[in-house]
Amino acid sequence: MQHLCHQLGETDMLIWNYIQKHRATCSSLSIEQLGAKCNVSRTTILRFAKKLGYHGYRDLRVCLEMESGQEQLPPDPISQTCTIYKQAIDEISTADYTQLLRLIDESENLYICSSGMVQDAVANEMRRMFLSADKWFYPINGPSEGSVMLENLTRRDLVVMLSLSGESRTIVELAHAVKVRNVPLVSITQLRDNTLAQISDIQLYITTISIQQQKLQRPYLPTTSFFILIELLYLKYLEYLRKKEKEHDPSRADRTELPQAER
Repeated sequence: MQHLCHQLGETDMLIWNYIQKHRATCSSLSIEQLGAKCNVSRTTILRFAKKLGYHGYRDLRVCLEMESGQEQLPPDPISQTCTIYKQAIDEISTADYTQLLRLIDESENLYICSSGMVQDAVANEMRRMFLSADKWFYPINGPSEGSVMLENLTRRDLVVMLSLSGESRTIVELAHAVKVRNVPLVSITQLRDNTLAQISDIQLYITTISIQQQKLQRPYLPTTSFFILIELLYLKYLEYLRKKEKEHDPSRADRTELPQAER
């Protein structure tokens, strides 16, 4: 976030300095509580978060939570990675994804775009999971398939995009084209300021660490958090369907069965 500080005004810098000195505390404060600490309004805090490139205050707070957790990580890579996964499970399991779950349930067509080998694997796994719940995500791989998708998109559809960095040129260009058509867009990226997340209507994040060792030609980034995210999201979708059915027919709710896994 520090590279954006030159865009901040005097009031913004007061907020920034307070956060810098009290990161752990700020990670658990509501927007109203942080505003009271800095003696500014809720709107000022929201504008501050958007100047830093976040979609809203919640994204800023999630980033602070993750940074605070990483500062306390144990020294060895195995313990660090396990801690990251535990943090991801705790965060995702308690997050409210109702808006996204409703979009998945109600959209006429679902599309999933990915960039990179890991992201392609995550996209395929997400498609497999949701197919068990009668939800088909059309895979979009490459510019030519992206062009076909754009020709058929309507506002009643939903597009999910996966990118670790959120800066893949192909993905970002496609995201802009989707937004021009006013189609709901969901991004799944690494927890950092990135272009794809800024463009998206709903942002999902994973956190990871960079493991560097002498024998490695390049740093290794554990990416299992991607799979943790989509699996818990799928389970939340099943729970969403159960609650929806209970609201319509309470007598059937207790008999709802989970879709059986593919054999």
